[in-house]
Amino acid sequence: MKNRELVKLLKNKHIQLLGVIFIIGAALMIIFGGDAAVERKKTQSTQTAVSDEERLSAILSEIDGAGAVDVMITYYGTAEKDIAYETKTNSVGRDEGSEESEDKRAVMTGNEPMVVKETYPEVKGVIIAAQGADKAYVRQAVSEAVTAVLDVPAHRVCIYKKEE
Repeated sequence: MKNRELVKLLKNKHIQLLGVIFIIGAALMIIFGGDAAVERKKTQSTQTAVSDEERLSAILSEIDGAGAVDVMITYYGTAEKDIAYETKTNSVGRDEGSEESEDKRAVMTGNEPMVVKETYPEVKGVIIAAQGADKAYVRQAVSEAVTAVLDVPAHRVCIYKKEE
């Protein structure tokens, strides 16, 4: 008896139309919502890179004899954040032909999703322009500082004299 009612309900044109609208809406949310999240993640990664460059530049300029310093850091990829999700399983029908669906939503803290883990990209290389780079001891000190803080091999760090 219940199967007949379900079949009758599924043959209803209004129910079919609502189902199609629901599927299209879900697809649009996934497509456009995903693009916004990717764009937001790229912006955050760019801001982090600029912040790292500014902080490193400020510290390196404090090295005796270095003078004014500009830094550029390049990365393999971008930072990635793993977001916490809660999953609810919904079952429709109680007979042998019951269907299950999952509802997956990000756990929110305030207006931001809860981040479980953040993975930073590997540094590809570093370019430094320093006023005091014509002195060997300054180049050595700057190179040691950069290799220590960024965990990058010395052959990926280029240090040049800054034009005055």
